[in-house]
Amino acid sequence: MVKHLRTYALFLQSLFILPLAQAQDNQWDWVPRDSLTAEQQAQLSQYCKGAYVNTWQPISSPNTHLISDLIVRDRSGVIHLEGAAEITQPESTLSAAQIEVVPDEYYQASGNVVLRSKTQLIRSSNSYISNNGQTATKFTDARFLNHDTGARLEADSLLYNKSGVAFIEEGFFTTCEPTDESWKLYGSSIELDPNSGFGTAKHVHIRIADIPVFYFPWLRFPIDDRRQTGFLFPSFGYSGSDGLSLSAPFYWNIDSNLDATITPNYIQQEGEGIDLEVRHLSPYGTTTYEQSTFESDDEGKQTLIKFTTKQKFNSHITTGVTLEDNPTENLYPEANTTSIAEKDNYERSAYISFNSGNFLNKVTYLTYQTPDNSEDKPFEWRPRISSSYVTSSSYLNYSLTTQYTDFYDPDEDDFDGERLVLNQDISLDFSNAWGSISPGVLAQYRDYNVHDYTTGSDSSSSIGHLTSYLDSSITFERQLTVGRQTLTPRLNYLNSPYQDQDDIKDFDGSDLTQTYSQAFSHKRFSGDDRIGDTEQITFGLESRIYDENNNEKWALKAGQIFYLKDRYVDISGDTDEDTAIHNAEQSDLLTSVSYSGDRYSLTNNLNYDLDENDASLVQFIAALEPIDDIKINLSYLYSLDNSDSDDDAHQAAIGTILPVNQNWSMYTQYTYDFLDEDFSRQIFGLGYENCCVKVSLSYQDWIDDDDGSDRGVFLQFTLRGLSSAGSANSDASSIADTYWNQGKVGY
Repeated sequence: MVKHLRTYALFLQSLFILPLAQAQDNQWDWVPRDSLTAEQQAQLSQYCKGAYVNTWQPISSPNTHLISDLIVRDRSGVIHLEGAAEITQPESTLSAAQIEVVPDEYYQASGNVVLRSKTQLIRSSNSYISNNGQTATKFTDARFLNHDTGARLEADSLLYNKSGVAFIEEGFFTTCEPTDESWKLYGSSIELDPNSGFGTAKHVHIRIADIPVFYFPWLRFPIDDRRQTGFLFPSFGYSGSDGLSLSAPFYWNIDSNLDATITPNYIQQEGEGIDLEVRHLSPYGTTTYEQSTFESDDEGKQTLIKFTTKQKFNSHITTGVTLEDNPTENLYPEANTTSIAEKDNYERSAYISFNSGNFLNKVTYLTYQTPDNSEDKPFEWRPRISSSYVTSSSYLNYSLTTQYTDFYDPDEDDFDGERLVLNQDISLDFSNAWGSISPGVLAQYRDYNVHDYTTGSDSSSSIGHLTSYLDSSITFERQLTVGRQTLTPRLNYLNSPYQDQDDIKDFDGSDLTQTYSQAFSHKRFSGDDRIGDTEQITFGLESRIYDENNNEKWALKAGQIFYLKDRYVDISGDTDEDTAIHNAEQSDLLTSVSYSGDRYSLTNNLNYDLDENDASLVQFIAALEPIDDIKINLSYLYSLDNSDSDDDAHQAAIGTILPVNQNWSMYTQYTYDFLDEDFSRQIFGLGYENCCVKVSLSYQDWIDDDDGSDRGVFLQFTLRGLSSAGSANSDASSIADTYWNQGKVGY
């Protein structure tokens, strides 16, 4: 076979929307699972019943070999191969009952024509293959298979012109196994142009289980990796309160570095809208513009806008801009396919940074739009200038951070002003394989110029503070029958003396959530305002168990803080050395347990008050797979008496995925909120999956962001090798997401 046959094969490999018809299994090099080798079976998905096995082998000779019962060369130079004719070349083999050959011009074959190569198989009743590119190549009653992708097609005819454009008449395409054709894509006429990367088709419809689900009078689609303009597959759903919902995205490939996605949205009981995303790629970075607009039948126009850009001009200089806007006065689009979420405050910021490895400088200007005038507006930075420097050696670690911020209160009803921060952390590091000890000093300086709107007065204040600390640990290790175990006692001493901070305002400080890891922190508060006073010793004990491959299986941690002095400084308010804010002599017992195994994983955090014999935090998460394909997710959270009651939580959830048989699965989830004494989410769904299709149908009942009850039916399906369609519930994650994405089932 001549070189053009390889070109035709490459064209056919690109066809992912082509017709295909029913055929016998043995026409497709199909081998049932039971007849495959153990190695071949291990490569199969659990849902696949067999595999395509190509027994064709290339030859080492560069020459063309002709084999036939009878070979005749007539007077005009035409070579006739009669009976069991075969032409073999290094990269392909053509066989048929009869083959007519004109060297350097064409091959014409008839009667059970088979063309094979490394990854492809073509069968036809008759074929004309051009060798010189001057005439068209044609396969009649053609059947095509790509062994690697599993793509199969059948067409009444395949025709290639001299430019390589393929014309296909009447047929269908699928990636399903010959024994289980769950979906097919039909077309009456298809044209494939590998030069432009486009394909067009007329009267296209998709059938699932032989039932038509989509029809397109005309369809334009890509046939390679080049980005192409065209419609993407729509998404749809049904909700008890909203009725039918539909989104139909259109992708516009404007230029090599510019594209857009336009998505019309329709909700039966709400209205209609349109979303826009425009992306630009420059030599230095990316820029994105997004807009979501919805015309609500009840509320009128609802809009969200977002513009982001990040440009890196060289290895040192980076700039970025973020502009978010809600121009419709606290109204939010009912349908939104962009990345813009409903927020209390929308960011408008710009920054430029200079990075030279261990020396970082950044200037940021930050403001917000707050659509709801009743909301307290956050402080703005006009601007913030920050620098940091880090260096380390074998025994010495040093870090320096400086920051100047001009805070502005948009409400002008409390206070704002300027803050200068200087933090220096220097520590010695003495460590080896079995332990470490690291004494250090944290020097903190704050300087403020504050304007008080309630009194109209200006004031200045400053504070300098030294915190000393000592971190130490020792690691013991022993070998187990399988693997090894480590035991690491940890000891931390922290001394942060009290200083009066009545004049120190709270711009961005907050309490740290008390956990085992936070217990070893050198600061009581986050942010750069108040400096928490304490003298404390923290004891911790950690044990880890590793398997024979040095993978961590168990991690067990327990620790407690013992306070040597009362604490007098809080995030805000007056500080008085005679009035303690916290006088407990010890913290809760802080514990953490995690396990990672083949069949289950778990995480458990527990904070327990030994004085009150009560738990302040209980968090438990478990993912179980006791046997293949059965998945159980368990979670429990108890966190009460927080400084902000909105952070209180007490809820439990169970989610399961249970196989009904080889292809069907059932999944459920129930989430119960003990504070509201009601279920916040209930889900029941069924999923079907085989080697080429995955379908999920679920009923969901949930509490939305406005504490209202909603319910809906959601359908998702994937046709492997074609596309995805349907809709999930975007309001919150659920066991349905686990089944669809994280369940490691199928695709």
